[in-house]
Amino acid sequence: MNQNKIEKNIFLSRLLTRSGDQAWDFAVPLTLIALFLKQPQIAFWYFFLSKLGTFVFTPYVGRLIDKNKRTTTAKLGIGMQVSFLVLTTLIICMLYFYKIDTNTLNFAFVLSFIGLVISGVISNLGAVIMDIAIANDLVPEVIPLEDLPRVNSRLRQIDLFSEVASPILAGLLLLISTPDVAIMGFLLIALWNLLSFYPELYLLNKIFEVNPTLINKPVKVSASTQLSLFAKFKNGWVHFTQQKVALSIVSYSLLWLSVLSPHGVLLTAFLKGSYHLSELVIGLFRALGALFGLAATVAYPKVHKKLGLLKASRFFIFFQAAMVILAIICFIEGDGIWKYGFLGFILISRIGLYGFMLGEQGIRQIGIPEEVRGEINGFASALNSLATLFLFLLGAILSSSSDFPKLITISVVAVVLGAVLFGSWASSRHSIQSE
Repeated sequence: MNQNKIEKNIFLSRLLTRSGDQAWDFAVPLTLIALFLKQPQIAFWYFFLSKLGTFVFTPYVGRLIDKNKRTTTAKLGIGMQVSFLVLTTLIICMLYFYKIDTNTLNFAFVLSFIGLVISGVISNLGAVIMDIAIANDLVPEVIPLEDLPRVNSRLRQIDLFSEVASPILAGLLLLISTPDVAIMGFLLIALWNLLSFYPELYLLNKIFEVNPTLINKPVKVSASTQLSLFAKFKNGWVHFTQQKVALSIVSYSLLWLSVLSPHGVLLTAFLKGSYHLSELVIGLFRALGALFGLAATVAYPKVHKKLGLLKASRFFIFFQAAMVILAIICFIEGDGIWKYGFLGFILISRIGLYGFMLGEQGIRQIGIPEEVRGEINGFASALNSLATLFLFLLGAILSSSSDFPKLITISVVAVVLGAVLFGSWASSRHSIQSE
């Protein structure tokens, strides 16, 4: 299999994964909110506990990537997603068809809720496994170093395309219902996601068939296999902080502490409740956010070629920090044209964010040793989940529209701090490759 064919298999596999995940992530919240219409806080606790469980166990599954063959890892990640997608679908069907009372803490409801949370955690962990195993482990091994910026940009373009197209298609499918089955659209989305997994595994196996040396990974000998989960987490954190890319990863995680995202729930609620924007305008704003992110994926390879990996990454994160500072200045100034300035600078900041995301991914691909890619990337994903959890809690505490300026201030401080940390880290390293 030539290089072009390998890239096509990776791209198509990524499209199958992301399109199904985006449609599923769009459909499940809406379906649960409809089922728990009189108690929407139940849906809140489902998402919070799912995120919490994902944060706790992500470092553990990262180590599984390092311990197993790449073919085994792919089967594990896909198998986890398939199994618990089916379980989630069955639980939702049981809640719907058997009309289980969700207003009281009866045994059937509590058992169903626990099952949904477990399913959500395992499904998320399966997605994390596949994301790390492909983008951060397989890609650096099969793609030449000089082609990584282009391939990473293409993968991000696929993500953005799925982010825009899949929810639209999923929304249309959710409108499908029959007199007897109101959730027919949800079932079709579940089937769509389920059918995407086999061709994904098939495409990856084709790469391994022609490159059998990729199947096995160098294994790091560890003395911590008999330790408790907490002890493993603690040891893993210490090991993470010893990595030369640790501060770069922390800088990236700080960017997740921001409500200034066009597709973020908190910003969407503010735009609807305080700016009184229509659903059409908010939808257009979200679409423009994806388009600005797409512009970054086009620009990144050119900037990388001109400046190099570290300087290009620093340029993009500084650009993002500058744009969010301008955004908060416009927000403080108030209504009128300043309102549109606030929204405009949020959109422009996406160029910096997505450009830095590509640079930071390249730093991880090059700077993390092959035998610990799973563990270190697992901790990176856990840090991102922790930031999301913290932002989620802040949104619950500062839930009033009058509190939103505080959330914006926290967001800007987090982004600027991330830029300062990364700038300091990057200035001390002339080249990742040479270390």
